[in-house]
Parts: sequence; structure tokens; C-alpha cells
Amino acid sequence: MSKKKDEETPTIARPGLREKLLSKLAAESFGEEERDVPVVARMNKKVVHTLDSLVALGIFKSRSEAAAALVEAAISSREELFTEIREQAASLNRTQDEAMKEAQDAVLERLS
Repeated sequence: MSKKKDEETPTIARPGLREKLLSKLAAESFGEEERDVPVVARMNKKVVHTLDSLVALGIFKSRSEAAAALVEAAISSREELFTEIREQAASLNRTQDEAMKEAQDAVLERLS
């Protein structure tokens, strides 16, 4: 077997290591919801090396899974903050929609 092939085959993590890591990251629900929205992100080499290390240890199946778990953990650890951010963004969207409707109504009124 070639060295390259060995490098591509992930080591199997000790039982419980993945669960222990995820619980430390406060992402206990990771994997319970389907991940069906792709997100492309550029990351620095240190971050990618860390993701690759997590995959090499068999903790995650892929960079994508590792990145998703870490992002989810970051958001979960500040849930109140991110709930408020989502609520403010929704409010902003409603305000923008209302302003657009008023502007369109004003234009239509002038055209009549």
C-alpha cells in the first residue's frame, strides 16, 4: 500500500472522542438536523490544518462536517446573541418590504 493511500485513510477515533469533543463545543445537537444548504468559505491555512487534523483523527468524516460542527458550536455558545441578531434582521426585512411597497405605491399614484 502506498504512503499516499495510507494518508487518505482516516484513523478511527477512540469511542466517545467525537461525542466528548462535541459536548465540549456545546454542539450536542450536531447531526440531528439535516445539513442541506451548502456554504462556500475561504479559510486560512491554520484553520484548514485544524479541520484536516480533526478528520485525520476520525473525529469528523470531512472538512465540511468539522467546519459545520465548529460553526454550530460557536453559534450555540452565544444563542441569545444570535437569536437577537436573527430577530433584528427579520425586522429590518419587514421595514425594507414596507418601504418598497410605499415607494411603489407612490410611483403608481403619480403615473395614474
